[in-house]
Amino acid sequence: MEKELSKDHKEIGRELKLFSFDENVPGVVYWWPKGYTIFNLILDDLKKHLQADGYQDLKTAPIISIDTLKASGHFENYHEKLFFVGNEKELEKPRWCLKPMSCPGSIMIFNEEIHSYRELPIKYSEFGTVFRYEQAGEVNGLLRLRNFTQDDAHLYCNVDQIEAEIEKLIDFVFDTYKRYGFDEIRVELSTRPEKSIGSDEQWEKAESGLRKSLDSKKVEYKINEGDGAFYGPKIDFHIKDSLERSWQLGTIQLDFAMAERLDANYIDKDGSKKHPVMIHRAILGSVERFIAILLEHNGGVLPLWLSPVQVSVLPVSDKHLEYARKIAKELNSNKIRAEVDERTETIGKKIRESEMQKYPYMLVVGDREIEAKKVAVRKYGEGDKGQVELKELMSEIKE
Repeated sequence: MEKELSKDHKEIGRELKLFSFDENVPGVVYWWPKGYTIFNLILDDLKKHLQADGYQDLKTAPIISIDTLKASGHFENYHEKLFFVGNEKELEKPRWCLKPMSCPGSIMIFNEEIHSYRELPIKYSEFGTVFRYEQAGEVNGLLRLRNFTQDDAHLYCNVDQIEAEIEKLIDFVFDTYKRYGFDEIRVELSTRPEKSIGSDEQWEKAESGLRKSLDSKKVEYKINEGDGAFYGPKIDFHIKDSLERSWQLGTIQLDFAMAERLDANYIDKDGSKKHPVMIHRAILGSVERFIAILLEHNGGVLPLWLSPVQVSVLPVSDKHLEYARKIAKELNSNKIRAEVDERTETIGKKIRESEMQKYPYMLVVGDREIEAKKVAVRKYGEGDKGQVELKELMSEIKE
């Protein structure tokens, strides 16, 4: 097992047929069907929990104006990593770029309507693809890409709502990591960097708000001086993997400045316009990077709910194919992901290769199984479990 856990995620991804890369276009990933299934299962899991907490899912445009990024303060901090777009003439003095982050676009949607204080907090979530020009020597598989997906969200609230919303987000982060088997979590509070926007008073309020929430939740944390975002302080979450490596994943950032810079307002109780406080947050960070970390953490052995193929049906010979297909069809109709190995290979080779693919369940079907109207079950890492009825197996898988 130690050898398996030491594999690089790029090697695991190739062996499990999850994704690949093109040396002619460094920093981009090609998702294969099984890899993209994992990707979507992670998104679906997060969306289910976000919906339960009142988030509204949106999608901002992939191209943004440079004037908007200048107004928000992002251009000064990200201009070296921007992908400028336009025809040859327009690129002499570019007006647009591929979006390096989603928050200005979220504010643009917020600004399309007049909002009342009664609506707050408004929670917009977005699984947004962002683009950053990393140097060729910096890109590294899924860990560092030039376009990647952030599980982003922006919460628009008033000052009195900050502590409660931050506390809920802290719980959300811890609960999410535990679902993936990460139990060792380290927390840092990052304070104002040298290059920043906003007033001293805004920064003091923001840092105080984050401290109060962490203290209220009795979360131990370390101060990381000067490592906050340019628009606000942040709470960063670090997990430890099975190889004792620490990875920074989630972040919660409190921002008093950007809504003011992009003129985002709501109507308060007295009828006056006020700028909302923004909470920027990502739970996984980059979804692609999280998948890389997860694959290296468990050597490619994913939990049952996240396995792209949960059951591999292995007919002993061609004459057992019809029964194998019937079994797979029944499983898939019950929302259990199954496939049939229809190759003309020995059953021993089919079992070995299913084991190499880390499939949680393998069902061998031959004459005896057809006669008994059952399946012979093998579980990954456990071996033969004997014959069972399909309904019994489905109940076990769905537990």
